[in-house]
Amino acid sequence: MFHRKIEGREMRIIVADDEFFARKALVKRIEELTIEIEFCKEAENGREVLELLEEERADLVVTDIRMPDMDGLEVARQLWEKFPETSVIIESGYADFDYAATAIRYGVKDYLTKPVKKEELEKAVKRVEEEQKKLRQKIEKQLAIRRGEFMDFSHILENEVTAEEILGNLFQKTAADSWYLATVQSRKQQLDKEKIQNILEIFRGEDIRAGYFCPKQEFILVLKADGGKEFPEIFFRKKLVSCWNKTGVELQVGISQCHEKTENGVKEGASAYREAVYAINQRLLQPEQQIYRYEAEVNVVQLFSQAEEIELERCLTENRTEDAINMARKLFQQCENREEISIYSLFTSLIQIMNVINKVYTIRKGQESEETDKSSYLLFNFKTDLYAFHSMEELQRYIFDLISDMSEEEGQKASIIEDLLKYLEWNYQHDITVNELAAHKYFVNPSYLSRLFKAETGKTFSKYLTELRMQKAAELLKESGLKISDVALCVGYNDVSYFIQTFKKYYLMTPEQYRNQ
Repeated sequence: MFHRKIEGREMRIIVADDEFFARKALVKRIEELTIEIEFCKEAENGREVLELLEEERADLVVTDIRMPDMDGLEVARQLWEKFPETSVIIESGYADFDYAATAIRYGVKDYLTKPVKKEELEKAVKRVEEEQKKLRQKIEKQLAIRRGEFMDFSHILENEVTAEEILGNLFQKTAADSWYLATVQSRKQQLDKEKIQNILEIFRGEDIRAGYFCPKQEFILVLKADGGKEFPEIFFRKKLVSCWNKTGVELQVGISQCHEKTENGVKEGASAYREAVYAINQRLLQPEQQIYRYEAEVNVVQLFSQAEEIELERCLTENRTEDAINMARKLFQQCENREEISIYSLFTSLIQIMNVINKVYTIRKGQESEETDKSSYLLFNFKTDLYAFHSMEELQRYIFDLISDMSEEEGQKASIIEDLLKYLEWNYQHDITVNELAAHKYFVNPSYLSRLFKAETGKTFSKYLTELRMQKAAELLKESGLKISDVALCVGYNDVSYFIQTFKKYYLMTPEQYRNQ
């Protein structure tokens, strides 16, 4: 229940077409294909495609080329820029060479002419599936980019490595008697292949070995110790400035302590890697920094008392979700207000919270409570799971989301949606997204809020908001003398032509016709 979801082999697909029956027919045809599908979502236009991708990433978008407001080519262009990992197939009623040429420029995988034959669709989707499969394999295995290596460090922290396979390539070529190991990550943005290669080129040097681990968007560097204790910081300060100037990527670095060359260099390397991970985890407490040095674990400051553990268990057992979240929030507030707190203190407190969550969860599921302590470390491992979070806000939302998931009382979930519906009633005219509401109002995962909203209302967030705006627009058309353009602005549409198209689709007549009927 509490594992972070790992992307599987099943395909995630979005179908976009403004014609209802054409869209439904295409979805049905895709669902009949001989491929494994995790979901096949629907969008009425390009804007909805982008909203769905913001909520949850997809492997493939199959889009009609002619849609109001944002056509299929514009969808392809935006995906090319914002979601390069998502493939696009375009369908069209026109065998137009110019359209096809533009589509190719934006990386569209196939251009299918309507009516799309089942065998053509099957070939196109399977081709995308195979490409994505090969790409995953390519990323997961070793891939050389000139002299840099793509390497898998995923099991180092659990000491389950086949050492030579993972650290060997770096350390067998490192002749230095003493060295530092550093882990480097982008502060915010995802990195494409070109940026990865450019950054590797910036870091690579005579005394540097560089590797890249895709699942964590991580560079691994082994740096020869030269020039005293301050040398690594001086080196990385220059490199980070260079990376920013040449690629526009802001990086953060965790640096191990200095290690001496030993006979078992790989084992020493694994230890250094753990130190580097510990160091970069300090970004949760000191987000303004870019370079973090490893320091031996200091005395642990107790942030979460035994009495608080007992109270948290009572809150979860009684489904008092808001009280439980407030207790966790208090922990995070302590971290913000006390400079002496180390990342290890934060971890220890999170383990206490996870122990309580797991205990309540296992009791509810009828499992043996004696397994709780063990399972908590499996479900939230300091050296691995903390590493997935780039900010305290991300970590806080994750913990709040876990606590929210513990509530089995439907009224708890319904109350969120009830509040959200009231919020929409008063704020429908503003630019509102699920991501913003989830992050800043309800402190839950956006996907969780989307699923909860649809379960409670029977509609997607986007569809519900559109219908609400149309109803408010109809009221204004009947009860006021506002111009159509002003009505559009009043219900949240800056583009009057898009408003008219949406209104016509909803009421089967234009706003002017509706007013005059």
